[in-house]
Amino acid sequence: MWTTIERAILTTASLTAAMTLIAAPTSVTVPTIVAATALSIVRLVNNSARWQMVPAYLAVTWLCVAVATTLPAGMRIIGGVVALLLLTMAAALVIGLPIPNLPQPDGPFGVGKITTTEERDVTTASRMGRRRLFITVWYPAETNPVQRHPEGEALWSEFREAPGIPPVLRRLTGYLKQVRTHAIRDAHASQYATTAPVVLYQPGLVSITAENSLLMESLASHGYVVVGIRHIDQRAELDEADAAVDSGTAKRTQEINRELRGQLTRHKRARISAELYRLSTSTAAVVARRTEDSQHVLNRLPTILAIIPGHPTGELGSGRPIAAMGLSLGGAVASELSKIDDRCTAVINIDGGLYGERLHDSFNVPYLMIYSELNAGSNDLARDTAQAEFHEVTAPGAKHLDFHDATVVLPILKWSGQLGNMSGIRVARWKNGQIRHFLDRTVRCATPDTTAG
Repeated sequence: MWTTIERAILTTASLTAAMTLIAAPTSVTVPTIVAATALSIVRLVNNSARWQMVPAYLAVTWLCVAVATTLPAGMRIIGGVVALLLLTMAAALVIGLPIPNLPQPDGPFGVGKITTTEERDVTTASRMGRRRLFITVWYPAETNPVQRHPEGEALWSEFREAPGIPPVLRRLTGYLKQVRTHAIRDAHASQYATTAPVVLYQPGLVSITAENSLLMESLASHGYVVVGIRHIDQRAELDEADAAVDSGTAKRTQEINRELRGQLTRHKRARISAELYRLSTSTAAVVARRTEDSQHVLNRLPTILAIIPGHPTGELGSGRPIAAMGLSLGGAVASELSKIDDRCTAVINIDGGLYGERLHDSFNVPYLMIYSELNAGSNDLARDTAQAEFHEVTAPGAKHLDFHDATVVLPILKWSGQLGNMSGIRVARWKNGQIRHFLDRTVRCATPDTTAG
């Protein structure tokens, strides 16, 4: 609805501006500017956070003045040109930063969602301090008529609510409140949630648990419980890691990253990436702490899952098959977890490196490596030493951020070269399908009845 109104504003205002370039206001321009003005007021009242439309509102305001008064021909023409430029700018912002309708999860279950927090005190000498964790759980939910009516949560609400977000950035993302997910907070769990396999998800270096909402909802709708973990003080953690890097190492790391952005043979990319992983001791320390965070969450899993409405209390989570999954640096965390915790029965690394303190330890559980086109081959060290299935796939034409919700929500990034050529919806469906098929084959011990409860 609102996208249609925005298009109508841009169309009627552009028509009015074009006509002011041709002749003085006529009986034809009055209805168009009245329509553009009325629609602008409706849109502004219903979503003042939609700042992308501000240039259009300015153009409409000017056109109202131009139509209501008699202006010299020169001023009228200049004003019409400026109005068209403003409307073009608004159209680019609306297209590049849309309010998309997110695709429905493709599984038979509804999707529920809860959030909670955890804390743990680190006593290891090199890692002392308090770890504050934000936990999000997506789970299979009932899909009876009562559950269908509530509206899903706003996309990335966690980002706007997190402490430390600059007010300007919070304002710029305010329009995303109108992008609704399909996860219902505190929805009643399906009966299959009590035995569903668990996927432990680690986001990128500085990100949110909901960075991959489309993936989480898809997995939950197919009978998986997904537990996302975010270190609340991640910005301070990053600053600490950066401060620990000496100038020589920092310089060589920058050189390697520049090389990796170029066209390399697969063998050379693997060799240079391995050098980068060895040099990145401060990043490895971050990965080690986050791996321990994941173990803490696994230890607390029965208590965390007991919060889910309709989920029976007791020793939940014990004995469930558990997969570790992560995007970018989160992929390194998932990889490390599988090396130190036998509860982890599979790994999914979404375009992440092998930063960690156990770089040369082999993987002993099934491993799915999902590459963007540029990074293909970076982790051949792991593939060549794996003691279990190592399955890799590459998304043709995809870039790193294509594996994030941004590929659907922020298509403007494509114009700056941050996204690949594949459409956002298409790459999201491809990624979700690859992950689900891998999990179905390696983690799900017994496929539950797929009739939603």
